[in-house]
Amino acid sequence: MAILAECPSCRKKQTAKTAVCKCGEDLEKARKSKRVGFWIAYRIRTGQDDNGKPKYKQLREYVGTSIKEARDAEGKRRGQKRENKIFDMLPDSITTFKELADWYLELETVKALKSHSRLCGLVANFNKDFGGWTISDLTNVDLESYQIKRKNQGCGPRTIDYETSTIKTMINKAVDNRKISADALFPFRSVNRKLKKGANARQRTIDNTEYKALLDKAADHLKAALTIAINTGMRQGEIRKLKWGYVDWQSMFIRLPAEAVKEGKDKSVPINRNVAKVLRDLKPPLQPVGDDHHDFVITYRGRPLAAKEGFKSSFKYACKEAKVPYGMKNPDGVIFHDLRATVKTNMEDAGVRKA
Repeated sequence: MAILAECPSCRKKQTAKTAVCKCGEDLEKARKSKRVGFWIAYRIRTGQDDNGKPKYKQLREYVGTSIKEARDAEGKRRGQKRENKIFDMLPDSITTFKELADWYLELETVKALKSHSRLCGLVANFNKDFGGWTISDLTNVDLESYQIKRKNQGCGPRTIDYETSTIKTMINKAVDNRKISADALFPFRSVNRKLKKGANARQRTIDNTEYKALLDKAADHLKAALTIAINTGMRQGEIRKLKWGYVDWQSMFIRLPAEAVKEGKDKSVPINRNVAKVLRDLKPPLQPVGDDHHDFVITYRGRPLAAKEGFKSSFKYACKEAKVPYGMKNPDGVIFHDLRATVKTNMEDAGVRKA
């Protein structure tokens, strides 16, 4: 058995007698300010292998920031080991990936994320293979095999990397909150990303002929959205969430609040004559359906299109009618977001500075 001191800077665990960590942190001062965490390390016998040799399990348990508490905890475990009370010795903490996921996904900070539902799906995919595994049993080879399996199932490199980074983030959070040992991060340190930087950047833009064809075949609500998109460069989500309260007619700007913008900060978008005409044509009359009162600009049959898939069906249908290839999986296909790239390209061609 041993008492280990965890450096508050690099998280390295070392003997409690160490005065200065290899990273340069003065552990003596850190102990006095209660910044050093103490762990007890021990092993218990869990049975024997096929050859009759004893099998042991290595355990580490966080006990607090007091060396006295660490010594008391170590003494307690020594007594339990001497009396062969193995199950009493097992710390009451997270051991499997399913337990880790249940804890992480219920955190208020995680539940508040816009991507919470997607995180749940990514973690569920991972736990189909590893949910019952003890966290410390996962190796780098297991992760690489999982990545290959997901690729064979048809997942793209970005999705595979997102899954891996989500699990790593989950483990990091548990380590920071003293739920598991930092050793659980070792398998993730040498896992290669499947997507090379910039490899998935879209280069597709929509030319004038395609845009006019789409506009001609688009439903009224989509036609308004297309016009706003090609004249402002606003994202699809910003257009879907656009409200009349954001339209500043006096200065001819759309004032998007932070909650309606991907970057999470206020944004002002100028209104040109094309956008102004669309907005004036849309506002009167605005007839909500039944009790569905709202302030959204773009609607379909009187109802807002605030859902994430708001324009997908209508845009796909317009592409089909206009004979414009559709979809990310189609080498020449277009998606609604390509309108934003088109605006950026047009502005650069016109000599407008990126800033």
